[in-house]
Amino acid sequence: MQHEDSEVDQTSHADDRSWSSLDQQTLQTIVAHSTNALLVLDQNGYVLFANRAAQRLFGRRPDQLEGSPFGFPLQPGLTVDAEIVRPDQSVVIVDLRVEPIEWQGSSAMLAVLHDITERKQTEQFLIETQQLLHSALDALPSAIAILNRYGQVLAANVVWLQLGPLLGVESADCAVGASFLAACHLGQQPAGMIASTIERLLSGSDERFEGEFAAAGDEKRWLTVRAVRFGYNERIRVVITLEDVSARHRAEQIAVARRRVLEMIARQYNLKTIMRELLVLIGQQMVDLTYGAFTLLSHGLFVSFSTVLETAELQQFDAWAHEVLSLAPCRYQRITELAPDTPYWWSSVEPLVCKYTIKRGWIIGIRTNRDAADGCLLLCRREDTPLSGDERRLLEQIEQLTTITIEQQTTLEKLAYQAHHDALTGLPNRLLFEDRLQQAIEHARRTNTLVAVLFIDLDRFKQINDTLGHTIGDLLLIQVARRFELCIRATDTLARHGGDEFLLVLPDITAPQQVTVVAQRLHESLRHPFFVNGHEIFVSASIGASLYPIDGKDVVALQRAADIAMYRAKQIAYDRFQFFDATLAVISSERLQLETQLRHAIERNELLLFYQPKVDRTGSLVGLEALLRWHSAELGTVSPAKFIPIAEETGLIVPIGRWILHEIARQVKHWLEAGLHVVPVAANVSAIQFAQTDFVQQVEDILSTANLPLPWLELEVTESMLMGQIENLIQQLNRLRQLGVTLAVDDFGTGYSSLTYLHRLPINILKIDRSFVACLDRADSEVERSLVETIITLGRRLRMQVVAEGVETAEQYQILEAAGCDIFQGYYIARPLSVADVVAWMKKERSGAAPYR
Repeated sequence: MQHEDSEVDQTSHADDRSWSSLDQQTLQTIVAHSTNALLVLDQNGYVLFANRAAQRLFGRRPDQLEGSPFGFPLQPGLTVDAEIVRPDQSVVIVDLRVEPIEWQGSSAMLAVLHDITERKQTEQFLIETQQLLHSALDALPSAIAILNRYGQVLAANVVWLQLGPLLGVESADCAVGASFLAACHLGQQPAGMIASTIERLLSGSDERFEGEFAAAGDEKRWLTVRAVRFGYNERIRVVITLEDVSARHRAEQIAVARRRVLEMIARQYNLKTIMRELLVLIGQQMVDLTYGAFTLLSHGLFVSFSTVLETAELQQFDAWAHEVLSLAPCRYQRITELAPDTPYWWSSVEPLVCKYTIKRGWIIGIRTNRDAADGCLLLCRREDTPLSGDERRLLEQIEQLTTITIEQQTTLEKLAYQAHHDALTGLPNRLLFEDRLQQAIEHARRTNTLVAVLFIDLDRFKQINDTLGHTIGDLLLIQVARRFELCIRATDTLARHGGDEFLLVLPDITAPQQVTVVAQRLHESLRHPFFVNGHEIFVSASIGASLYPIDGKDVVALQRAADIAMYRAKQIAYDRFQFFDATLAVISSERLQLETQLRHAIERNELLLFYQPKVDRTGSLVGLEALLRWHSAELGTVSPAKFIPIAEETGLIVPIGRWILHEIARQVKHWLEAGLHVVPVAANVSAIQFAQTDFVQQVEDILSTANLPLPWLELEVTESMLMGQIENLIQQLNRLRQLGVTLAVDDFGTGYSSLTYLHRLPINILKIDRSFVACLDRADSEVERSLVETIITLGRRLRMQVVAEGVETAEQYQILEAAGCDIFQGYYIARPLSVADVVAWMKKERSGAAPYR
């Protein structure tokens, strides 16, 4: 078998020899045993003999082949391809060569067939693969070319033929077979840089390269170039890809510009500067832009931009733009094209249009959240091309940035307003007031004039808040602010300092009398009542004033001086005006010291109670009123007239009031334990204390702790405290009554309590105000006597006891007694007594002796 193979190998090359030169025996041996398929044919093309290889190739037996026509043209000396269809329908591809021979003494033809089916299939696969590769390359969005070691183009896709010339070479230099490297050496930039890159790759210095270049002759187009080397020696190749990144590059430029604009917005650049930056952005993207203008109607702003126009020409275009944009076509349509052949638009700048070959122009409406067409863009370009899709998208970005800018500007303006104005009244706040005052001081220093600062405080405003509620109080403050504004000049600044306090700065004052006139106007503006939600309210104000440079030379000193003057005016009487003087500063300092010491009075045990007796018509002791006294270790004995108002203003009255109730409970319990006849003890309740949400609970806790067997506590409330939410008031007073507390209305006749309310309230006692009692023994006291008699009658009708306080003379006592008053209190009965004196009084009364008279 091995021998046959060797022999066959030798005969397999017999094709190259002349078959006709072989002797018959040798020929027959070779034909019979050759590994190649051999057929002997007669001159007519019929098969005379088929070797085994031929039988296998045709898939037929010898008897099926011999005697049958060959079926293929006989062309001696030529090699042709042929297809053989086997009985099983399979196809075999062969190459066929026919040579003349002599066979068994007759002329014949020898057909030599080689099976090339596999080779043909491989070739077809390669062809199809190449076609698929070319199709795939052509389908890619990037340009691709393959270069050999000499820089010639071996393969390239369609996109390469389009983008390749953008590198600075001719189109023909990018075609397959062209010497692209040589062309790059001769081309314009960036072709030279591409040539250097290719040479470094071919030499092995670099493995790959990536870079970005502006297209040759077109700065608006950008290409990303990537190149990679593979293979070695003669088979070295360089693959180059090009990608048009113009859109990305443009988007990045816009993104950078957008960030720059947003940063300007964040840094609170003014609106005009940002509008100019937006025009610059448009100019960067529209390289043929000759002139651009931007107007914002809601803010009355106009800016323009040009990199080619001279100053005078720019001014001429600006005047034309104002004229064109005043027609505001952008209010009616999104984009209006200004055709160059329409004189209606271009008449006033026609020479410049010709000079700069302006071919197109547009007015574009800029829509914002504020208005459908809040702004207009005017653009003029040299190229005769419409707005591209990218340019329209750019204009949309400009519109978005404009909207953001306006919103930011509006927000900043709103925040600035809120930072410098009072939210309730809309007046300047203290921050803006101090800035205006500083400006006024600097102006006065230059002009040698005066500046006045007025500190205005509404009298008893806390009482209005406590009785009618804060909503009514806020509405009243708004009305007061509006009235005050009518009393001042446009150059003056009225501000709300906080609560019920106002500040007023008067610049350019030449004499103090001018300040007095303004103060009088402010007082007069409050003379008429205010009507707030059905309530008729009267209010007055205490006003203090300071002058620059007399009373201070800076903002803080002038405000402090005016504040001190206001407090002095309030101390004298409500509804007053007071200039500052040096002595007021001393008084203010004393007041501050008083407040500081008062805060420590309870913990230092400096407070104590005195008790003023109350007697009935028989002279018997029926009650005591607890009166607060303060003996300060540093200040000595301090009058209640001095420290009670301070306690009210600072809120210290709440802990002091709680201490008073605890002290009364302790003292009453001590008296009971001493076997004395105890009478109810009255305590004055301040409006602030009464308004505490847990006030009733405090009273209940004190009564529970004292655990006394009789009603011993009487609470006195002022008439003004009974104004307000009647249902809540009734509920609170009823809870106190249920605890066994006696309720009295103090200073009755001086407030504005409604009789309708009064009869619904669980009140036990009416106390006639001492101002009425003090006038009873005068010759002209008919009115006061009538009022007192009316109050006594009212008390009886309402089944309330009537107490007259401030009884200081026998004549007053007799008049009250004749009028039917139930209980009497005052210096005529007794002065406020210490605890020891009260005990002595109680003991005398127990013995039957009258302590007074």
